[in-house]
Parts: sequence; structure tokens; C-alpha cells
Amino acid sequence: MLDDDREEGETEVNPVDLLKKVEKQAVANKVLMFTAMAISGIIITVMATGMTVMFLRISALTEASQVEREGPLEEQFIALEQQLMLLADFRKSELKKVVAYTKQLEKVASDCSVEKAAPYQQFLVTREQDFQQLVTTIKSGTTDLAGMNKGSKKWLDIHNKTLDDLKDLSIERKTKLEKLTEGTK
Repeated sequence: MLDDDREEGETEVNPVDLLKKVEKQAVANKVLMFTAMAISGIIITVMATGMTVMFLRISALTEASQVEREGPLEEQFIALEQQLMLLADFRKSELKKVVAYTKQLEKVASDCSVEKAAPYQQFLVTREQDFQQLVTTIKSGTTDLAGMNKGSKKWLDIHNKTLDDLKDLSIERKTKLEKLTEGTK
């Protein structure tokens, strides 16, 4: 019956494979996010170093201007201009690095987007609903079967407890998946 409903060339997707694929994507997303955090740390360190160097150079300029007060003003002005040019060049090079790191961060952020995982999440939510329905059907069938047999029904309580536990775990998984899916809408 199931084979008749399926079209030619269409294969059934194994949910275990899809789950493994989603788990691999989640691991990849974690790695990318940690990489983004590391790059952010590097950017902050580079900027802090640049600011420190700039303040040190400014303080050196201040000390140099106080020491050389007796020298001609023109020489001091030329020295300051040269140091300002060096600072400007340093600033430009650091700004280029910051722009490059920012572009890398944007690429990592787009690769780690939740929207790309949304179809898989919706598929898994549907599979969890199907699993819950299956557990409910099995539980109903075993209850009917136990009603047909005379004798001890201890096994039915244990069996129902196991099925209830399975259904509760499935409901938790479905809730988590739906929360992830809500974030993409």
C-alpha cells in the first residue's frame, strides 16, 4: 500500500540520517560560532594594542615637546608632523585589518544562520508528532490485547510506563524543535 503511494524514483528519507545530518550541522555551527568569537577577540586585542601604541606615542610626543622647548619651534613641528603621519599610517593599516575581520565575521554569521536549518527542524517536528501517534496506537493496542487475555496484567503497567516515558521524551524533543523553529519565523 505504501509502495503504491510513493512515486517512481522517489526514495524515503531515513529520519536517523536526517537527524545525524542536523546534529553535524549543529556541531559545524558551534565551531563557526567559536571561530567568530575568536576572531572578535583578535579584533578587540588588535584595537586595544593600537590604542595603547597611539597613547604611548602621544605621551612620547608630549615629553619630547617639553624636553625640546629650547630648540627651534620649526624642528618640533616637523617632528610632530612626522609622528602624526606614522600614526595615520598605523591607523589606516589597523582599519584595513578591522574591515577584513568584520567581513569574515559577517560571512561566519551568515553561514551559521538558523534559517538554513528551518526545513530540517520542521521535518523533525513532524516526525516527533508521528512518533507520538505511534506510541499512543501501540499503547491502545496492548491495552486491548491485555483485555483479551485472562491472568496477570502486571506486564501491561510496565509496558504502559515505558510507552509513556517514550512519549514524554518525544514531547520534550518536539517542544525544543518548535522553539528553534519559532526563532526563524
